[in-house]
Amino acid sequence: MAIPKTVANGLISGVVGEISHYGPTRVVTAVLNSSDETGNLFGRAYTYVDDANETVAAGGTGSFAGILINPKAYAIEVPYARNGTVGEFITMGEVYVQLTAGVAAINSPVVYTSKGDLTAKAAPEAGDNVIGFVTRHIESVETPLLCAIRLTEIPYPVAPSGDA
Repeated sequence: MAIPKTVANGLISGVVGEISHYGPTRVVTAVLNSSDETGNLFGRAYTYVDDANETVAAGGTGSFAGILINPKAYAIEVPYARNGTVGEFITMGEVYVQLTAGVAAINSPVVYTSKGDLTAKAAPEAGDNVIGFVTRHIESVETPLLCAIRLTEIPYPVAPSGDA
């Protein structure tokens, strides 16, 4: 076997919802309480439904709770996490996600939809809540929008259009 002479410099593969790189991470736990539990998918954005009871839902309009991670820890018979179960939500660190649309260029801001789907944009628009940035991405035929994103714990709200 020959000694490798190059280093892989891009995203080869990954499991959606898994932490992609070791480093500083912060994770919170909360109880899943989505209106449609089939939307409780790993690698999606979640917001708080009830701050006092620490319940969260996929997407939504509440405060950002994090991205559901650690799919291998769930012994489930369905491809989603059930309502009423406790999930782990990353608020700081790097995680593999599947974008639903957008540019997947490094340092593109990542925003979430009302259903929790993630999209990368060339530039955020008024009303967008930027939750992270694309850190690694190489398009492939199988998973063209698989990427790793970096969360820094604080969502970056975009100022509304107009004069300040």
